[in-house]
Amino acid sequence: MYFEDARTELKREMVDDIKKEILAFLNTSGGTIYVGVNDDGTINGDFVKNLDKDAINNKLANWLEDSFYPSPSNLINYSFNDDNVLVINIKMGEKKPYFLRDKGPKPSGVYKRVGSTIRKVNEDEILLMIMNSNSYVYENGQSEEQDLTFKALKNVFDEQGVILNKRTFNSLGFYNKNSKYTNLAWLLSDQSNIKIKVAEFDENLNFKVKKEFVGSLIKCFFEVRDQVLRLNDTSAIINASTFMRIEQKSYPEIALREAIVNAFCHANYFIRSDISIYFYPDKVKISNPGGIFNATLEEILNGTQTYRNPKLVHVFDKLKIIENFGMGILRIQSAYANSSLKPKFESTDNHFYVYLPNLNYKDNQNKPNNDISFVDNSLNDDDLEILKIINVYPGIKVNDIYNILLDNNTKVTIDVIRNALKRKLEKYVIFKGSKKTGGYFIRQMTQ
Repeated sequence: MYFEDARTELKREMVDDIKKEILAFLNTSGGTIYVGVNDDGTINGDFVKNLDKDAINNKLANWLEDSFYPSPSNLINYSFNDDNVLVINIKMGEKKPYFLRDKGPKPSGVYKRVGSTIRKVNEDEILLMIMNSNSYVYENGQSEEQDLTFKALKNVFDEQGVILNKRTFNSLGFYNKNSKYTNLAWLLSDQSNIKIKVAEFDENLNFKVKKEFVGSLIKCFFEVRDQVLRLNDTSAIINASTFMRIEQKSYPEIALREAIVNAFCHANYFIRSDISIYFYPDKVKISNPGGIFNATLEEILNGTQTYRNPKLVHVFDKLKIIENFGMGILRIQSAYANSSLKPKFESTDNHFYVYLPNLNYKDNQNKPNNDISFVDNSLNDDDLEILKIINVYPGIKVNDIYNILLDNNTKVTIDVIRNALKRKLEKYVIFKGSKKTGGYFIRQMTQ
């Protein structure tokens, strides 16, 4: 039985469309095509029964010679299984884009693999393939705009005690060999039009906050950082065992910071798409243009370091924005080590996504009315003190609670305590015994 997935394609017959499948594997991560297999994974009896191996060998040889460009001969091999199924193994190509020779390097002739299907590649993706195949580094390219100023960058360098002059520009890579400004210089200049979007949404995906930051990447970074810190709410969580109020940020600050630094440093600025930081009630989604550079997601999660913009990274490092660069993913994961909620990472050819769960988010719609696994954050300090006393002295009476509270709160009254026990604290306490001899217990301790 054969199975189809992202790296495996099943074909019933030896048809010309297989050429597109071969190109798709060449232009993505390689794979295998099985010819003579039905969609359900069973062998196509008609194909294997009437198999003409010589004719198939000739057809494949002609394809490799005449149909593809660049020639992928050294990337493709084929053979027949014992059940006479044709097996075509394709390695990932290094000279992308591979295309149909009669169509040329345009969308009608270039294909890529997306999951278990193929699709045509658009013009921007073709250009990116060409750039990557020729090791083009965007930050080293010459800026189209040469009338640049660096007021925002100078302010940050001044704060760090670093002199920003022509010599510094040279060492940082702001000039090319023709003494022209590079794209790196443009990204950090006041004239940069790179846009970073920050937004906050409510449960119905309506905007609560909507901000856009444009200009020098350095200026944008600090503005974005400050805005994100304002959106990172602090909630007081009450421990259900001790009834202590504990303040907790919705998102670990180190995780937010690392995710944002990574988005700035690893973005593919050739792709005209925005860096975005979107706060939803249950998570924040941080995305940047450009998938993982020269690695797989698994390799990155296991600690592999790659640098799409090494000179930009150096500038951020020099300005002490980066701490232990290359450890960002690990630091994000470590920030959630003590939580059942975990960050998630996704990568496509054109974007990288980080999802950080909100540690303070509670889906109250899904909680039963009698759920006492957490304490209502609306309880005031007096309410919590009453719960603490009952927790320490199970079976205690109202008068005794009053006497203990009176030591630290001269304004407390017995009526206030009784009212709290009957109304606000009814969910958490229970009275057991007779009116004369009984007392209050924490419900959790009696269930």
